[in-house]
Amino acid sequence: MHEKIRTANRPLVCDVCGGMIQVGEPFRAVRDEYSPVEYHEHIQCPGSPAVAVSKPPPEPPKITAFNHHCHCMA
Repeated sequence: MHEKIRTANRPLVCDVCGGMIQVGEPFRAVRDEYSPVEYHEHIQCPGSPAVAVSKPPPEPPKITAFNHHCHCMA
């Protein structure tokens, strides 16, 4: 699959969400390398949820020494 970012010069239908890609809006043009079919997709579909960004993962617990003995539970 070959992928290019283009600007729409006419109204197009998004093949992912079915919404309209307006004139002047950038879109992703995906072409199958084995057939002449080209798919048009929004860069980010308007109805799709936002990308979830989480906080950094918590730090792993540290092994502490108590009375110079290491406690390991297996």
